[in-house]
Amino acid sequence: MKSRDEVTHQIDRVFTGSRPLTEDELAPPSIDAPYVIAHFHGRSQADIDRSSFLPGLHMEDFTYMTAQAVEYYLPAVLKLMLIQPYDFELWIFLSSFLGSARRDDETTLRGLRPAQHAVIADLLELLSHEMDEEFGFDRKDAAKLARLYRQLANAAA
Repeated sequence: MKSRDEVTHQIDRVFTGSRPLTEDELAPPSIDAPYVIAHFHGRSQADIDRSSFLPGLHMEDFTYMTAQAVEYYLPAVLKLMLIQPYDFELWIFLSSFLGSARRDDETTLRGLRPAQHAVIADLLELLSHEMDEEFGFDRKDAAKLARLYRQLANAAA
């Protein structure tokens, strides 16, 4: 199992997507696009921190983002999840979003590169060993998600 520092370094190394500069690069036209644009347009990865990122509001936006936007903003959220004490609300919404890759018709998360799937699996494995179940974290769910992302990484290899 990789350490927290190794996972953080790996996230920075494999997620190298470019920042969405236009509204169309951020979200395809939809009823939800204005919300994604209002929450993320003009924001960099560095702008995503615990004081400004509201998991219950902002994680839903990821389901309406373009693949380019998800690839750009997801690393910042993954690194937020590594900050102790762990954020239970972030875990609820992040694990739900990451779990959407279980669907065969899901293309954004499944479309990530194998190295990106692998680092997500590494993060989930780390969390599955470190999370404190007393506060509602489900280690089994993290472990199941880790296996899914490991399978996605290995399937393309």
